[in-house]
Amino acid sequence: MPFRNDTSVLYYNPLPKARWSQRQYLLYPVRMYRVVAPRVSSRKVNILEKAVLGMCRAGITESAKIGHHLDIGKDLTALIISQLADRYYVDSRGNLTQKGQKVLEDETSIAQDVTAGFIFQDPWTGDLFPRFAEREEYADVRLNNSGFPELILGTTGKPNYQRAFMPQVKNTIERQPSPTEIIKAVAKHETTLKNVIRSKDDDDSWLFEKLPTLDRVSFIDREPTDLWLATCIYVPEYSSSANVWNVCDPFGLGDSPSLLHTLEKHRKNQTIQGLEKLLLNMLGDQRKEQFNNLDDWLILADREACLQVENKLTPAIRKWEELFDDLVALERLYIEAEEVTDCKILLGKLEDILTKLQKVAERLLKMLQQDYPTKGKADRLSDRRELNRQPLNDYAENAGFKQPLPPGLLSVDRNLIRKAADYGHGSLRALMLATLLATPDNSTHPLRLAAQQYPNLLDLLDELAEKRNAAAHSSNQRGDTQPRKLADLAPQIDTVYRLVAGTLQLSYQP
Repeated sequence: MPFRNDTSVLYYNPLPKARWSQRQYLLYPVRMYRVVAPRVSSRKVNILEKAVLGMCRAGITESAKIGHHLDIGKDLTALIISQLADRYYVDSRGNLTQKGQKVLEDETSIAQDVTAGFIFQDPWTGDLFPRFAEREEYADVRLNNSGFPELILGTTGKPNYQRAFMPQVKNTIERQPSPTEIIKAVAKHETTLKNVIRSKDDDDSWLFEKLPTLDRVSFIDREPTDLWLATCIYVPEYSSSANVWNVCDPFGLGDSPSLLHTLEKHRKNQTIQGLEKLLLNMLGDQRKEQFNNLDDWLILADREACLQVENKLTPAIRKWEELFDDLVALERLYIEAEEVTDCKILLGKLEDILTKLQKVAERLLKMLQQDYPTKGKADRLSDRRELNRQPLNDYAENAGFKQPLPPGLLSVDRNLIRKAADYGHGSLRALMLATLLATPDNSTHPLRLAAQQYPNLLDLLDELAEKRNAAAHSSNQRGDTQPRKLADLAPQIDTVYRLVAGTLQLSYQP
């Protein structure tokens, strides 16, 4: 079905995240599929913690009795209860708190809940929007004298007519999305909707291991429906050099960096005719000059970022192309942040830098796994977390690192370490420990070499993981630990460069 002027328009109330000086509605083409898919979200407790919470809810609060019913040791039960109390899921007597009751109810419904709804595909790329809607919501539309659609917003008695920019849609891709893509889209939507970014020592890939339900994804309608999806482009009242204009999430969840990136590609490649002219018309004279110079600015920023990486690690770093690209992207984020004057925008940039820092460290550790395999190394640890503290400290001492290791590292669950060791999946802490477990097998293991120069490197990486988690959970009470200015991130940037230099045996000049 072609995208025409009279094609229906989906409208989920897109709203700018920041105050705007100019705004223009945009109709983006989507292919909508109606599907049945598992509803997924991040877990807050593991299976043992969930079982203990269930016992507490039933009035069984003594460690010995819980251990007997669950067939686990008394000491392990006491440790689990202590950890649940630290998170305020149970009180000092082991009774379930209101917070614990809610978590238990949420966990009970996570795994088996399925729902029917709609997913949305970009017809130019075939990629899915990271969104899932349980119902269709359409805008009232009229065609103006030129035959183009206008959105009818406002109320019946006081309608508000808004003209929307409609692109020409050519050279599309026809490809049905896979069940894996659908589950990812649903998961990302749930994550964004609840403002939950991966929990401590966990990562987004858990659901494919714990929810083997790809066969539960089915298409209600085999063929998609071609529709327009309404959003709006806006010019922020205050912006940085790298953020001249922005685009709303079409589903009313703030701004959409991914759609902004997509539209920027369309603008540069001129695949959406008239988009650049539309943007220029929205911008004031000062912003027009800023926008016209934006591409040149980005080119200069890229060059400066490349030079920064080479100056810090020597041009030899280019041998590892993907790692080099990640470091360049990190430096470019830093350069962009230097241009920011608005405090709210700066906080977002700082979180982006922390995320990129962690991704660089994770990529480096995954690279090491290719030459120094970690598969099966998690078998060197016990299923009981408290029994792994001394062995992990021993591995660290044997490799040349400072010990004792920080509590954040010593509390990582063995299942997460196994996933990192066997499949390269997981967050920074799990990958660190999986790599550490492989160090006794080779006297020249890169992590051993790094320890010779930086014996406190594991502590520094743990601090990075902690800061990244604190920034991600910005809505909690740990706001005082979040970075407020670029200088706050200097230690974490230095840590990642030390990791790269130490393991790859490169010179490092801060």
